[in-house]
Amino acid sequence: MKVHRAVTLVAMMVLSVLLLGLMMIGAVGSFDGRSLIALIVVVAAAAAGGIGFSWKRYYRR
Repeated sequence: MKVHRAVTLVAMMVLSVLLLGLMMIGAVGSFDGRSLIALIVVVAAAAAGGIGFSWKRYYRR
């Protein structure tokens, strides 16, 4: 089961980087400075949530 999760996570990361690259060159929609700031905020919030969830679940003492 852990391998399945790892493969899914890596696939999502690769797809997100590819989509970001396409957005940067203008091939997909409009992407400006405000979009980049919104993306950074969302990624930071997701990372904080993931760290909080992992900490609470795996490192509870």
